[in-house]
Amino acid sequence: MLRDVIGLIDCHNCPELGPLTANRPLASTSFLGRFAFIDFCLSNFTNSEIGNIGILVKDHQRSILKHLGNNTAWLRNTKTGLEQILYNERGILNPPYNHDINNLKENDWILYSSNASILVFVDPHIVTNIDLRPIIEEHVARRETMTMVYSQVEDSDTTFLNENTVELDEDNYVIHTEKNDGSRKKRNISLSMWIINRTGLAEIIQRHGTVNPLYGLKQMIPYLLKVSPFKIHAVKHEGYVRCFDSLENYVKYSFELLEPKVYAQLFRPDWPIYTLTHDTPPALYGKDAEVTDSFVANGCLVQGKVKHSILSREVKIGPGTVVEDSIIFSDCALGSEVSIKNALIDKYCVITQRQKVVGTPGETTYLKQGAIK
Repeated sequence: MLRDVIGLIDCHNCPELGPLTANRPLASTSFLGRFAFIDFCLSNFTNSEIGNIGILVKDHQRSILKHLGNNTAWLRNTKTGLEQILYNERGILNPPYNHDINNLKENDWILYSSNASILVFVDPHIVTNIDLRPIIEEHVARRETMTMVYSQVEDSDTTFLNENTVELDEDNYVIHTEKNDGSRKKRNISLSMWIINRTGLAEIIQRHGTVNPLYGLKQMIPYLLKVSPFKIHAVKHEGYVRCFDSLENYVKYSFELLEPKVYAQLFRPDWPIYTLTHDTPPALYGKDAEVTDSFVANGCLVQGKVKHSILSREVKIGPGTVVEDSIIFSDCALGSEVSIKNALIDKYCVITQRQKVVGTPGETTYLKQGAIK
C-alpha cells in the first residue's frame, strides 16, 4: 500500500449530460448496467495500491453516498486506507465559487491529518484503466513537482472537446495548454490526471487567492504555465480511454463496449473493475425469451426479445416486448407487447402494455426517472 499518496477523485470538472445528470452527478451515474463512473477511478486507485482516497463532491452528495454505501463498501480499515467524502457546503450556496480548490481549502484537514507527500487527481468522466504506480515512481525519481498524464488522440476534432490540449518540448515538459476547440484531428489531450507534490499543491492554493477566486485547478495550471517557471512533466498513456462529455457520447461509448474486442481493452483479467454488490438473483429468462448482443445484469426477468441493448439490475421485460438499441436503468418494468428502440429509460420507469418508446440512431429518446407511460 502506498501510504505516502492520497488519491483524489475530482467531481467538480465533470460535464453535465442533460437530463441524465439533472438529479445525480456523472460520478454515480449508471454505466453498462451495473457500474458507476466513479468505480473506474476507485478501481484504478485500489489496484494501484492507493488506499487513502478523497472524493471531491460538487453537488448531489446523496447519490454519491448511496453508491458508496456510506463509505463501507470500498475501504474502512484505517490500517490499510481510508475513504473520505469532501464537500464544500458554502460552495453550494455560491455556485461560481464551488470548485475543487475551494473544496480542498474547506477540507484541508485531509492534508494536515496525513503524512502523504503526493496527491493524485483524477476525473470520473475520463474512463480508462491505468496502473498509476510506475507513473508515481517516475515522478518521485525525477523529483518533479507535477506530472500530468496525456493521451495522443487521433480524432480530437470530434472527441475530448473542451478538454485541455498539451504541447510538449523535447524533454516532455508542458510548454502550452489550452482548450480543445476541435480545429485539429490529432492532438495530445490531458486526461485530467495530475500527480502533484504536497508543496506544489500548497503553492497553487496560496497563489490562487491572488489570481482569480473563480479558478479551479483546471484553470490555475494553464495560468501558472504562462506567468511563472512552473514545470509540468508529461507521461503518455496508451490504451482504451474515452471522454464521456455528452449524452450522445454516453450512448455511443456504451454500445461500443458490446464489441468483445473493445470490451477486452477496458475490462482486463489482471485489472478488475470493482463495484457495489447487490443481493439479487441471477437473470431469469422465459421460455420465449431471445437475447442477442446485449448486457443483462443480475435480477432481470426477460420474457421478450432484447437486441443490442443494456439492461441494468431488476429490469422486467414482459412477453412479446421488443427492446432494441436501448439502455434501460434499474428497477424498470415493461409490460407485454411493448416496443423500445433507440431509447434511454431512467430508473423506476413503468411502461404499460402495447406502448412505444422510439427514437432514431442519431437522437436517442430519453424517458425520465419514475415516468409512467
